[in-house]
Amino acid sequence: MKPSNLYDVVIIGGGPSGSAAGAQLAKSGKRVLILEKESFPRFTVGESLLPHGNDLLREIGVWDKMEQAGFIRKYGAEFSTGDGGRLQRFWFAKNLGQSKEYSYQVERSKFDHILLNHARDLGCEVLEQTRVQDLIQNNPERIELECTGPHGAQSFSSRWVIDASGRNSFAGSRVGLKRKSTQKNRRVAIYGHFEGVFRNSGKAEGHITIARLAEGWFWLIPLAGNRTSVGLVLPAEQMKGGSPDTLKAIFNQAVQANTEVKTRMHGATPITQLAATGDYSWKFSSFASERVILTGDAAGFVDPIFSSGVMLALKSAMSASDLINHADAHDRFLTRWERFTYTREITGWMNQYARIIRAFYDRAGFEVFMNPSSFMKIPGSIGRLVGGDADPSLSDRIRRDAFHVICKIQRFFPIAPAISSLR
Repeated sequence: MKPSNLYDVVIIGGGPSGSAAGAQLAKSGKRVLILEKESFPRFTVGESLLPHGNDLLREIGVWDKMEQAGFIRKYGAEFSTGDGGRLQRFWFAKNLGQSKEYSYQVERSKFDHILLNHARDLGCEVLEQTRVQDLIQNNPERIELECTGPHGAQSFSSRWVIDASGRNSFAGSRVGLKRKSTQKNRRVAIYGHFEGVFRNSGKAEGHITIARLAEGWFWLIPLAGNRTSVGLVLPAEQMKGGSPDTLKAIFNQAVQANTEVKTRMHGATPITQLAATGDYSWKFSSFASERVILTGDAAGFVDPIFSSGVMLALKSAMSASDLINHADAHDRFLTRWERFTYTREITGWMNQYARIIRAFYDRAGFEVFMNPSSFMKIPGSIGRLVGGDADPSLSDRIRRDAFHVICKIQRFFPIAPAISSLR
């Protein structure tokens, strides 16, 4: 019989990737402990899901709970200019088919709690308000974790550790992995929840709205009831301080300066205090050591323009679970090749979004993005990426490459109409 503090897998973090990995590993018979520093439910942003994540939620067995949770259905996404002069809508059904015609806009406090409780239901042990203080590996077959929580100091031992701690990435630096920025320009997001924000009618009610500004963008995500998540992303140098009054002043000034957002926010009232977060795009050079695997935002963070965060967290969690099960079947740690291929796989998914994100921030790229042409069926390919297809077919890869070539040409020889508010 195993000692009470000895586990097959300890997961640091109870967010989507931690809960999904825990659920999948518990289903395969592993003894799993999830350590979560906060108490759920807790507020966080990243509320917009993608249809290509639906199958992952089905695989861990939580989809029926999602369907019954009362979240608002998301049938697509729309992009506009801040002045309201241009609007481009994507419908998932058109590009992904009826089987993936919708996903959900979720209040993350509720969504994450559903996932964590589902992991519990499948047999994971969960300790909330428990912070990992140290990770020690003196034995090649065991990792020791020193923690503090409601019951004081505790120690746990595990054959495997999954770091799902988010952008804090507790374990990554402690096992010698190197972290690097993936974009030249640092950005900051200011965000909060509001009531009374304008909503589209019909099926477009659940669309996320992305409003592009000259130097940044707004997100408006409708949630169940009358609640809307609204965020402003700007270059970090425009953030002059982090006090509540400063955040409010910067946010309100940007709202008033952009007609599209100002119109939608007319009469809206805040129901949470504005918060800010930065250091937007980075990743580790490797996402695994011999017995530690990074998942979700702990491995790397992609700018949230295209709402890829939760889906990539789920995909990496499933891959990490498969790695552990495969290695255990051969009674060994991860080989150098397995660590390389896992990193390459996750990086490949991230790069699919990183390329189009660079185009989005580029004036010429955004002009092409907002003026879809039937040429080579490129709009459908981009629409599939917007819907979460991070494993494109060869034809879609070619089309997406063509899109980026056109974006470069646009800088010198206008193909798409210019957007004056960005010039």
